[in-house]
Amino acid sequence: MLNWQDLLALDEGKMLWALRDFPEQIERALGLACRVPNSVQGFKNAVVLGMGGSAIAGDLLARFATVPVVTVRDYALPGWVNADTLLVAISYSGETEETLSAFREGLRRTRRAVALTTGGALAALCEEWEIPWVPVPPGFQPRAALAFLLFPLLGCFSRLGHLQGNPFAVAPLLRRLREACLPDHNENAAQTLAQALFQKVPVIYGAGITGPVAYRWKTQINENAKQPAYWAELPELCHNEIVGYELATKVFAQGIVIFLRTSFDHPRVAKRVEILKEVLSSRGLAFFEVWGEGEDALSQALWLLYFGDWVSFYLALLNGVDPTPVRPIQELKRRLKEL
Repeated sequence: MLNWQDLLALDEGKMLWALRDFPEQIERALGLACRVPNSVQGFKNAVVLGMGGSAIAGDLLARFATVPVVTVRDYALPGWVNADTLLVAISYSGETEETLSAFREGLRRTRRAVALTTGGALAALCEEWEIPWVPVPPGFQPRAALAFLLFPLLGCFSRLGHLQGNPFAVAPLLRRLREACLPDHNENAAQTLAQALFQKVPVIYGAGITGPVAYRWKTQINENAKQPAYWAELPELCHNEIVGYELATKVFAQGIVIFLRTSFDHPRVAKRVEILKEVLSSRGLAFFEVWGEGEDALSQALWLLYFGDWVSFYLALLNGVDPTPVRPIQELKRRLKEL
């Protein structure tokens, strides 16, 4: 029988600490929403600039905003960005070169802008252009700072009447989930699923509001557990990916599908999932379903996200690795800087 307390010794970077405090971080982050001034209102669309753990905030915001929101993971902006666009730059370090490049370009097209960062070149750019910015607490891995990168925006959009769902209901819900996922909790569903994914290649399926959550599961398994993982979104995957099931048992024997479900799934998507489960079973391919909890779509999506973070943490311990370091990313940045 596994001794999870012994495995916790691998967590030298203290990822458990950041993960455990996520609900409290949400409450602190909602308090930062006031740093986004009402002067930004009047926008017809928004562009969120970011990479990696910063960009996921834009993806999530886009699914619940009542105005168009596009996430840009690039050095350049779409041609349609103009004075009616809210420009949001997110860089935890403040030094993300793609984000800085796109933000500089954007400030020549719109002055309706805001940034979220711990400081660095992004904060300096905001000071130079007299753009408001939200000071994010330092000391986290960017992916572990999601509360501070997402909830100031959710709070702001809610205040301006541009958000579906209640961001203030999320923290109490996730506190209850945390109690069920802590290492010493009996019948821990996050530990159980992590064990099922051990030495497998997870393929995470989302739909609609859970599309970006599926992507978050994939990236958290990549960065925390240091193992391959993939994601796709319904209904699109029904038009391409499912054909790959034909050879899956030969070339992807370690693949395992996780369906992320909510009570807000489109009825036709729900029917597709049931059919897909039959298709997978008939081919001997394994799958799991994880259902979100909460009163609204926003709460259920973020419940699933937080649960996935716990799964990736326990999977890291099973893999015998510290969840915190991301050495290949650091090596890539070092070599780019040398160039």
